[in-house]
Amino acid sequence: MATITPVAELFQKHALLAEFLDTVAGVVRAVGTPKFEDRLMQFLSELVPVDHCAVFTYSETGETGHLFTHSQMPDHDAERLARSYVEKFHTADPNYQTIQEMENVGYHCFNRLDTRQDYDPAYKNHFFDRSGLIDKASSIGRVEDGSVYCNFYRMNSSTVYSDHEWRMLEDIMPLATGLVAKHYELARARGHIFLDNGSENIVRKSIVHNVISQDSSSFKGLTRRERQVCERILLGFSTIGIGLDLDIAPTSVATYRKRAYAKLEISSQNELFSLCLKAL
Repeated sequence: MATITPVAELFQKHALLAEFLDTVAGVVRAVGTPKFEDRLMQFLSELVPVDHCAVFTYSETGETGHLFTHSQMPDHDAERLARSYVEKFHTADPNYQTIQEMENVGYHCFNRLDTRQDYDPAYKNHFFDRSGLIDKASSIGRVEDGSVYCNFYRMNSSTVYSDHEWRMLEDIMPLATGLVAKHYELARARGHIFLDNGSENIVRKSIVHNVISQDSSSFKGLTRRERQVCERILLGFSTIGIGLDLDIAPTSVATYRKRAYAKLEISSQNELFSLCLKAL
């Protein structure tokens, strides 16, 4: 039987490490963008398959919000679970009290709970028995104005996490939770407002976006891409930043800006701000 030489083993390990780091880099590049959830789940699935990921926010004032859900279950079912958690069930979460007491903790991984006995009966029935979720790993990470609460589930189409998978999750959750926290902070810094009603799978609206996207007399003649460029100009993005955010070349950004300004009959960013204020 052929044996693997130390050199060959080293190259194998290097190739695996390079592939892993490339996946992580893809998640990092997507932080603060709509691509983040897909990249995060791809990263997790290559290590420990996760069937359902639900992330909630806890503010310093005690408010609970829904950041995003990425799931194998139908969208409307996932949205229903998120909405019911925010509106009713979050106080019945066994981790709720600990979350309230962790204002100054940067990161925490919660102990594994037994779905048969560690949950309130109504909570268990709603989030496990009726939904098809069978196991959960949870962590919390600190953000500027509160915390992000990350939940990584298995569904009944899979199996519960094995002991080995649980240890793997414990090792990677600090990184995953840190990336989620930065995603939340960066998206908010870019002017996105994450709505707290859990009513959509991924809900991001900015005031600027709402103004430019509405059918006002000022902006209704713009194409979708021209609106996107104008929105980011008003949010303070540079030409390079707009290109990175929309995944287009800086020259294309300049072209869309020029076309938009011509349609709006303006020639500067200040005039664009004035139009936006008038629409408000």
